[in-house]
Amino acid sequence: MRSGPRPVVPYSSMFCLSPTNLLRRFCHYIVTMRYFEMVILVVIALSSIALAAEDPVRTDSPRNNALKYLDYIFTGVFTFEMVIKMIDLGLLLHPGAYFRDLWNILDFIVVSGALVAFAFSGSKGKDISTIKSLRVLRVLRPLKTIKRLPKLKAVFDCVVNSLKNVLNILIVYMLFMFIFAVIAVQLFKGKFFYCTDESKELERDCRGQYLDYEKEEVEAQPRQWKKYDFHYDNVLWALLTLFTVSTGEGWPMVLKHSVDATYEEQGPSPGYRMELSIFYVVYFVVFPFFFVNIFVALIIITFQEQGDKVMSECSLEKNERACIDFAISAKPLTRYMPQNRQSFQYKTWTFVVSPPFEYFIMAMIALNTVVLMMKFYDAPYEYELMLKCLNIVFTSMFSMECVLKIIAFGVLNYFRDAWNVFDFVTVLGSITDILVTEIAGPLLLSPFPRSVHFTDWAPSAIDWPLVPLEIWQPNPMKCFTKLAFYLCL
Repeated sequence: MRSGPRPVVPYSSMFCLSPTNLLRRFCHYIVTMRYFEMVILVVIALSSIALAAEDPVRTDSPRNNALKYLDYIFTGVFTFEMVIKMIDLGLLLHPGAYFRDLWNILDFIVVSGALVAFAFSGSKGKDISTIKSLRVLRVLRPLKTIKRLPKLKAVFDCVVNSLKNVLNILIVYMLFMFIFAVIAVQLFKGKFFYCTDESKELERDCRGQYLDYEKEEVEAQPRQWKKYDFHYDNVLWALLTLFTVSTGEGWPMVLKHSVDATYEEQGPSPGYRMELSIFYVVYFVVFPFFFVNIFVALIIITFQEQGDKVMSECSLEKNERACIDFAISAKPLTRYMPQNRQSFQYKTWTFVVSPPFEYFIMAMIALNTVVLMMKFYDAPYEYELMLKCLNIVFTSMFSMECVLKIIAFGVLNYFRDAWNVFDFVTVLGSITDILVTEIAGPLLLSPFPRSVHFTDWAPSAIDWPLVPLEIWQPNPMKCFTKLAFYLCL
C-alpha cells in the first residue's frame, strides 16, 4: 500500500505547468501539507456554524452584516483551495485531473455559486435576485467534510452503493403499499364522515344548531357534516393516510376513526367494528417493522461488502479473518463447579445446570406469564382466589430455584452473576408482595408491583442452553421460533 504524501501528477497542468514547475510544486506542497486538511475542516465547521447563526427574518440585522464579512473570508479560503488544487492537479484532460473527481466538482459548484452571488450583491432587479439565490448552494459546504474524513466517506459510499439494491426493494414496498391502499378503500370508503354534533349519525339529521358544552360558556353551534382530514375514499388518499400511519404520528386517531366507522355516508359509532384493528396490526408488521428492517439490513450488508473489498488484498481468507476476529473479541463465560464430586453441593449443582431443570423452569415461567395475563376487572372472588393460589405456587417454585442455586454455587459465586442478583431480587419482591397482600391485608400497600413477576423469565431465558446454538445456526429461520417466543414474553 502507498504511504507518504501524494506525488505530483505526471502530466502537464493547464498546458503550461510541467510537473517540475516551481509554482506547481509550491501548490502541491501546500495541498499535501499535514495541517492543510485540518485547517480546511475547521473553516468548513466555522462556515456551517455561521450559516446556522444567520437571522432568516431580519436580513439587514447587525448579526447578518457581521456574518456576511465572515462569509467573504470563508469563500476566499475555499477559492484559494480550489485554485491551488487546479494548478496542482490540472483541469480535465489527464487522469487525476481536478474535474475528474466528483467531490472537486461539488467544491467548484459551491465556490462558483458564492462568487457569482457576491458579484451581483449590489445590483437590483428580478433577474439579479434569482442570481443572488445561488448563495443557497452554501448549504452544501458541510458535505465537503465527507471527502476529508475516511470513515464518513466509507459510510457515504456505502449508502450510495446500497441505492442500487434499494430500488428493487422500493418497488416491492410500493406494490405492497398499493395492495393495502386498495384493501383500505374497500373497507373504509365513504365511512369517515361525521357530524359536529356527536349525537347525530346521519347527514339528514345533521341540521340546525346544537349546544356546545366544551367551552367555558354554553354556545349554540351550527351542525356541520364533515369528513376527517385523513380518509380512504380513493387510492391516492388511502396511500397518503397509510403513509401517515407508517410514520407513527397520529395513527391512533386514524385507528379510532376506522374502528368507529359504520356504513357509507353515515357517522361513527364508538367501537362499532373492533375487528378492523387487525388491519392496522398487519400493516404495522409489514411496513414499519418488516420493510424498515430490510432497508437497514441492506445497508449493513453493503457496508460489510465494502469492508470485504478493502480486505480482499489480505492474504487470509474471509473465514480465517472471521475466526481470528471472533477469537480476539470473544469473552469466554465461566461457571462455578464444585471440586468434590461426592458432596451434596456437587449433586445439587449437577441438578440445577441440567437441561431438564432449565426446561422445567422455562415451562413454569411461561405458565406464570399466562396466569398474569388472566387477570381482569371485576373478576369473581373464586377466580381471583385461584389466581392468588397459583401465584403462591409459582413464587414458591422460583424461591426453591434460588435456594438450590445458592446451595449449588455458594453464596459468593451466586451473587457474582448479575442475572442471579436480578433473579433473587425479583423472588424476594414476590415474597414481600404475597406477605403484604395476604397477611397485612388492607393495612399496608404493597411496595412491590405484581407486574414485576413478568420479568422472572429473563434470567432463565438468558441461561437457556439452546439460545447460543440457535443464534449461530447457518439458517436463521431455525431460530425464528425461539426468537418469536422471546418476543412474546
